[in-house]
Amino acid sequence: MTGNVEKKLRVIAIGIGGVSSSGKTTLAKHLGACLPNSLLLFQDLEEKVPLHEKHGVRDWEDPPGAIDWERMANELLYVKANGRTSDSHYSHDHLNLQNPVEVDHGVAEEWKKKFSDIHAFFAQQGEDVVWVVVDGCLLYWDPRIYNWLNIKAFLRVPEHIARKRREERQGYYTADGGYWQDPPYYWKDIVWPAFKKAHAGLFVDGDAEHGTILSDKIPDLVVLEGANVSMTELLDSTCQRIAEVVQEDLGNASRCLLEH
Repeated sequence: MTGNVEKKLRVIAIGIGGVSSSGKTTLAKHLGACLPNSLLLFQDLEEKVPLHEKHGVRDWEDPPGAIDWERMANELLYVKANGRTSDSHYSHDHLNLQNPVEVDHGVAEEWKKKFSDIHAFFAQQGEDVVWVVVDGCLLYWDPRIYNWLNIKAFLRVPEHIARKRREERQGYYTADGGYWQDPPYYWKDIVWPAFKKAHAGLFVDGDAEHGTILSDKIPDLVVLEGANVSMTELLDSTCQRIAEVVQEDLGNASRCLLEH
């Protein structure tokens, strides 16, 4: 008697963190396009964020209050167990328009083929893989979040580049259904200080912009330097890191799939 054998679910989670306007969301979406059976999760901000002490406006950036950490942790646990988001999950990222940043078609197609082969290899081993790409400014604040990730990447750009990109944006749709435009002081007084606060513990001397990463905090966190490199190069580097982690997990049997 024969029949279909149910495959074991394997969720491989890739985190893309970094300051606002570093290019992480663009990178995450290109990754999602390269990975078969992929799911994108965005670290959407909390609806009822606290007011900034000095300016009295909503502080969408401060790590403790900007995210509903309990909800996000529970959602990630659900995704890990089920390979999909829960029925209660919602996101408003699709409302925010982005200027398209294209990547080299040949590079993207090469990685699509490679990940398709890896996906097929897992299937032959009786595993159904879901690739989950998680994007957020505060991915490396709460250990319940970053310990869930299999691949951890931090996209870093100099402050002046991120500031210029953010200032060129028209605004953002928020979790409560509103539309937010930064006041003139918002980057200097709120966004950048919050970024440094959230990531100071990851770098020597607390220097998240230029400092060397501290290997003892999140040992497998990889820093991607985003200045003076193309989105194609960032995509290629990140895909290479994903492939390395998969190879470490699968061992020599997967080596032929991952060699260029």
